[in-house]
Amino acid sequence: MTERRGKGEGGIRRRPDGRWEGTVDLGYRDGRRRRKYVHGSTKSEALAKLRREQQRIASGLPPTDGQRRVGDFLRWWADTVLPGTVAPGSEETYRRLLELYVIPAVGHLRLAELAPAHVTEMMRSMATGELSSAGRALSAQTQSSARKVLGKGLRRAEQEGLIARNAATLADGPRIQRREGRSLSRDEARALLGALERDRLGPAFSLQLALGLRRGEVLGIVWSDLDLDAKRPVLRVRAQLQRQGAAGLVRTDLKTPQSRRDVDVPAPLAETLRRWRSQQAAERLALGEAWQDEAGLVFTTPIGTPVDPDNFRHRLTRVTEGLGIGRWTTHELRHSAGSLLFDAGVPMKLISEMLGHSSERVTSDVYVHTERSQRARVSDVMAGALWGAPEQRPDPPVVTPSRPRRRSAGAGG
Repeated sequence: MTERRGKGEGGIRRRPDGRWEGTVDLGYRDGRRRRKYVHGSTKSEALAKLRREQQRIASGLPPTDGQRRVGDFLRWWADTVLPGTVAPGSEETYRRLLELYVIPAVGHLRLAELAPAHVTEMMRSMATGELSSAGRALSAQTQSSARKVLGKGLRRAEQEGLIARNAATLADGPRIQRREGRSLSRDEARALLGALERDRLGPAFSLQLALGLRRGEVLGIVWSDLDLDAKRPVLRVRAQLQRQGAAGLVRTDLKTPQSRRDVDVPAPLAETLRRWRSQQAAERLALGEAWQDEAGLVFTTPIGTPVDPDNFRHRLTRVTEGLGIGRWTTHELRHSAGSLLFDAGVPMKLISEMLGHSSERVTSDVYVHTERSQRARVSDVMAGALWGAPEQRPDPPVVTPSRPRRRSAGAGG
């Protein structure tokens, strides 16, 4: 009698069409022998696939599902696994990356076929604009985000035993060149504060510039978060305003514990906010039942609805361009807050706490930009340390150029 082949053992043969076929024996179930087939255009390719399947079975994993497509799996993951594991705004971003870039690029492939080369090709297509509806080249940051969300989905496929390796994490990501940030100078910041006094939402921009708040944090403040009548007025940063698909603008929790913080409000800014409180109360009284704010937001439209973050950003740009200092964004106001405090000598730890960063390194690497005068001071200090004060420096020696020496007629070469 021939010895019965054990579970996981297999064989390989060449098919009539010239391709090679490997067979993995999965044993008996319900009285029937079950097999898993792998194929390759060469014998070595089929053998490699066969060994991978045998290793999976030996480690207790189920055989790969050769028919399941990447796109079908990712949509299942986004619908059943992703919700509740990330913030609603992040979930919406993940879904958009999947539908716009990932699934159009690799969704047609079988899960078992997906390789790092496919992920690299996806990012190349994004860089050349092939995956953009407008034909516009997509940034390295967007490419990296698409690769990361694919990797998150494939991690679940690994856990389910559907794939043996995560092609997205094995593929090299694009090189992201950090954009050099910029900050308002002290004179520019003071000029901007003056211009904001004439703008209805000026107190919101002033608050962001003075306290380094994120745009969503500014627009998500409610009056109960502010204690303007205390001896030292304080703001409790506890929520943010975000757009969440069909739900529209929603006030949500902050992402990290470090983002939840209490910040002292400078006295002049506290007075500005008191005046704004009175102005908003007058607007609400004049509008009566038509006023739509129920949450008690500090900053609203004239009818009490939340301020759209994009409109908020565009409004600042109009103010700064009108002032003659160019285009500035709300995020650059946050940068400016950190840099102005750093230039004034405030310790990095206190700046980091005010900005709500997880570490001082984030603050120093990304948000703090020193003014030209501060950098010049470093140069002056070094000059004094090495060469002394200007009046103490000796005159430079006069160097007389030496004349070339004439070679004698008998000199050999």
